[in-house]
Amino acid sequence: MRVLHVETARTWRGGEAQVLWLAEGLARLGHEVLLLAPRGMLARRAEAEGVPVDILPFSGPWDPRAVRKLVLAVAEWKPHIVHLHTSHAHTLGMLAKLAGAEAKYVVSRRVASPVRRGPKYGGWVKRFVAISEAVRRELSAGGIPPEKVSVVYSGVPVDAISSVLPDGRIRDAVEGKVVFGNASALTREKGHDVLLRAVSFASGRCPNLGLVVAGDGPLRRSLERLSGKLGLQGKVVFLGFRRRIWEVLKALDAFVLPSRREGLGVSILEAMACGLPVIATDVGGISEAVSDGDTGILVPPDDPKAMGEAMVLLASDGKLRKEMGRRARERARYFDIERTVRDTEAVYREVVGC
Repeated sequence: MRVLHVETARTWRGGEAQVLWLAEGLARLGHEVLLLAPRGMLARRAEAEGVPVDILPFSGPWDPRAVRKLVLAVAEWKPHIVHLHTSHAHTLGMLAKLAGAEAKYVVSRRVASPVRRGPKYGGWVKRFVAISEAVRRELSAGGIPPEKVSVVYSGVPVDAISSVLPDGRIRDAVEGKVVFGNASALTREKGHDVLLRAVSFASGRCPNLGLVVAGDGPLRRSLERLSGKLGLQGKVVFLGFRRRIWEVLKALDAFVLPSRREGLGVSILEAMACGLPVIATDVGGISEAVSDGDTGILVPPDDPKAMGEAMVLLASDGKLRKEMGRRARERARYFDIERTVRDTEAVYREVVGC
């Protein structure tokens, strides 16, 4: 089977990692894969891993050069499946279809937010792949017929993560004997402002905790200012973007994700595979990965006190952290990337009819 993957992001985050891991897994199963993506970190990493890449000229979802490139790729390569991995790629696929690019289009939906009805969600899409039941429910509420939606959970390479050694410098960078961590883009929907206030609350009760934040984004400066205003100098350290994020996670005692919206949360799966208990907001599909009181603690969104109390609980109970982390590592097996690859392949076969 020939599968054309279309990704429009230049960065390297959870969604882009999924695309590369999926392409690699499908290739191992004997399928032909081609990644159409802009110049950037994803394209470079794919090329380094031996995944065939064709560069997509892309300045936005309505870029006529990008539409033309997709139309030509479909005409020349004749894929059995065109898998559109982002909202922008979804728009490109719609425009390519209107321009005559006949193919069986599959669209990944990674956000648990309402669907904006319109031609993007028309009959030209053969299947929507939701990364969680929460995302599936949003698609259903938006009028997508249930038979056109398949749930395929995001996955991570559990064995590869398990073999990684911790970066010993991480704990030296922050004050505190119990080190929490977060890894996500510094955007409003990720809720870092809530996390900082939670740390401020928690450190008043448990002075031995600290936090490292891995990631970058438009809110970095404002979050650093907020951290200063809250008197968290030394207790909170912004690491910026880290290529070797698993080494960072392996150095932590617990992981915390204060998202206001989340389809599932690849960073949560990576943290669990590292054997970390997870504190996270109960939004979107997070509760499908984190079992409250078993592999972590779920709290309401936008509630720094509740998140802070959960941090105090874990910081003050090493035995609880260890046991939750052990169960989290076991639970992560369910989200191994090989399962994601097999389940995606099954969706393709249904769509193609073979």
